[in-house]
Amino acid sequence: MRKNLFPLALILTLALSGSMAPQAFSAKTANPSTPHLEVSKAELQDANAVQEVLRDLMAASNRHDLEGVLRHYSPHFSSGDSLSLSDIRGLIKDTWQMFPDIKYSSQIMEIRINGKWATVESLDTATATAKVDPVVSTKPGTMKSRSRGMLYLHRVGKTWEIISDATLFEKATITYGPFDSVNIDVETPEQVFAGDSYTAKVQVDVPAGNIAFATLTQEPLTYPQHSSKDKFRTLSAEKTDLERIFKANATSNNEVVTATVGFTEIGQDDQERPTINLKGILTVVKRVNVIPKSTYKAENPEQAVTRTTADGKVKVESSVQSSPADDNDEGPMDIEPDSP
Repeated sequence: MRKNLFPLALILTLALSGSMAPQAFSAKTANPSTPHLEVSKAELQDANAVQEVLRDLMAASNRHDLEGVLRHYSPHFSSGDSLSLSDIRGLIKDTWQMFPDIKYSSQIMEIRINGKWATVESLDTATATAKVDPVVSTKPGTMKSRSRGMLYLHRVGKTWEIISDATLFEKATITYGPFDSVNIDVETPEQVFAGDSYTAKVQVDVPAGNIAFATLTQEPLTYPQHSSKDKFRTLSAEKTDLERIFKANATSNNEVVTATVGFTEIGQDDQERPTINLKGILTVVKRVNVIPKSTYKAENPEQAVTRTTADGKVKVESSVQSSPADDNDEGPMDIEPDSP
């Protein structure tokens, strides 16, 4: 069964993002959607140049022009998943081979310009036909993915190059068979600390007359892809969920959790003997970002700096031991935030 069809397509959606119609633009801290703030002519020109890069990137992606895509990347590109430009090249080729008709779309939420640097935040989607898999179905399936993240660009001369990216959320599905009326939910945290344990769960509403089976696996986001093995577990109207505890890797590599659910229909043949027919397979992949743990410890707890912002103020404690001249100090100083 094709339970490990991608993280390949999953981590491509953001890398091939871009849109014709941004929803907001900010230069440094200015945002033209707020009427009283002003943006310089140079900053608007930079924003327009970035948009032109994104339009060309999107067009090249949707016509599957590999060199047209890669020309917008810096030779020193490194993704938020620690993928190099060479990895991206291989990833794109593999994904387009797997999904020959894949199409990308994107909605830009904001473009931020700061001198020679730019950040683009966007919502990105991809759709494709999944090739016929004789083991699963005689008909093709569908692939859909959705993500939210950022592209980071640097201006080199008069052009802008993509130097890195970061993905905040990502989900992709491949469906074979009639799953539109079946409620399937996959629960995972969006981020965890490196080395910590976390729970993943798939919940399925099993239709009457059907038996469901499911797997739940964890894999690092790497290229080439490493596949995890797991056995299928039976679900029923009485047991509708599968839950597992995973331990995040200690090297802070982002991960994906993959849930594969299949449905079989129970029937009878002409001789009234029971039959079991596979009706379809659904694979859901969700990203789990793995955050490094801080190893910093203050040498002397009394020298630690504490900041509190719950009440809208910033409380700062001295990071040095008090001197006799400070004996009359009344303690931490409250600093009111600047007025708007």
